[in-house]
Amino acid sequence: MRNIIIAIAALFAATTAYGADLGNGLSLNTEMKAFHKVDAETNHITVEPELRWTSTGPLSLWAETPITVYETDHASGDDAAILNVLDDGSYPILELGLDYALSDSSKAYAETTYDFNGANDRGEITVGVSLTF
Repeated sequence: MRNIIIAIAALFAATTAYGADLGNGLSLNTEMKAFHKVDAETNHITVEPELRWTSTGPLSLWAETPITVYETDHASGDDAAILNVLDDGSYPILELGLDYALSDSSKAYAETTYDFNGANDRGEITVGVSLTF
């Protein structure tokens, strides 16, 4: 429990991440997460930068990559996982997608991933509709 408190404190002590409008429909957003996996008994801090292009209509395209900054019992043996981000087998996974607003409460979407580790494979393509109520 002490480690999760330290991880959360480190997250909030870090520079605040916020969205930035880059113009022409482009925006750069960043989400930071601190979490504890109960069954695995590990603590994590991740940073997830996202580049999003939104048209003047209902279409939005995005690309993001979750980057693990800190993880207890990391496979590399070093809890500061960000130090290993460019080592073979530790590259971030690229997530790509598009959203198409059908109404204020629904959207059609498609998304996939690309893994730069090992076989350099594209992940499963997911196509669907989501409803918000």
